[in-house]
Amino acid sequence: MEAATTTTRPQPRESTLVHFEIPANEPEKIARFYEQLFSWKIAKVPMGPMDYWLISHKDAGENETMGGLYKKTMGETGFLNHFSVVNIDQSLAKATNLGAKLVKGKEEIPNIGWFAILQDPDSNTFALFQASGRM
Repeated sequence: MEAATTTTRPQPRESTLVHFEIPANEPEKIARFYEQLFSWKIAKVPMGPMDYWLISHKDAGENETMGGLYKKTMGETGFLNHFSVVNIDQSLAKATNLGAKLVKGKEEIPNIGWFAILQDPDSNTFALFQASGRM
């Protein structure tokens, strides 16, 4: 019998793009669009009460994702980019002191980390992400 192996992902570098999200009125239709356009692998996953699809590069390994897709709930428009931070609480304080507005407060993604959504002083929406170290 072979020994089980555990694959761990390296922690993302601070201040780098680590994840994007695509809001869609018809997620299945948009998933097919991007699968055909870029040959991305898109798979629906359980995410509590919301429907969510994880996006992977066509050559990605297991559990290696680069983005997500979900059904619009608040009139969202455009991609939402998530940037890695070492300490989300400190980064939220710094961002708001620099003029950012909090759109969605810190929320946990079980076994993955925490995120929060903000708008910069020019109303561009972005997210901060802190990995839990268990990715």
